[in-house]
Amino acid sequence: MAALKTKAAIAYGVGKPWAVQEIEVLPPQANEVLVRIVASGLCHSDYHALTGDVAPEFPTVGGHEGSGIIEAVGPGVTRVEPGDHIVFSFVPSCGVCRFCASGMQNLCDDNANAMLGLAMDGTYRARVGQENLRTSASIGTFRGYGTVPETMVCKVPADIPLEVACLVGCGVPTCWGSAVNTARIKPGDVVSVIGVGGIGMNAVQGARMAGASVSIRKSCEMAC
Repeated sequence: MAALKTKAAIAYGVGKPWAVQEIEVLPPQANEVLVRIVASGLCHSDYHALTGDVAPEFPTVGGHEGSGIIEAVGPGVTRVEPGDHIVFSFVPSCGVCRFCASGMQNLCDDNANAMLGLAMDGTYRARVGQENLRTSASIGTFRGYGTVPETMVCKVPADIPLEVACLVGCGVPTCWGSAVNTARIKPGDVVSVIGVGGIGMNAVQGARMAGASVSIRKSCEMAC
């Protein structure tokens, strides 16, 4: 399978604007999949990449919150097949390492290279001209196609709109998990969420699902 050409938004450095360019996406290798990216969220973490608050290695394709359709699979892939609808997970989970086996998938061994924007073998799967490209969280959803590890895609029902499903990749679990897992809200608890934007509204949902009796929603302006 030859390299595939697509458009991508690339960050070249702190303080520089996103550059939309044509790139090449390399075909999937063992345990990798090629995804046609249908929808992408814009997370504040992507903004941090440009301000230097959490600067990645440059150049890098932005975006880690997205959804799409499997176009092709590499050798050894068992979780998905071409045509499947998926949501990306910026935290890989191999399912077999010590951390995955003990319920701490966020510490999966595969995470080492994922946070560097590389393939699991430490190499690259995208380039612009002759220059290798990293991808945000080893995903890079600011492009039309992407080759990513099998452990970073989750199959979803085909009847779920992909422009809605993409938010499950980051924004929804971030604050849903904060309410349910970190705050450990219990039935009957009274909860106040300050700032109900893309993140806060999911904290409200998490609090509700955990059994909170009252959810007080305030805007940032009102809180100030």
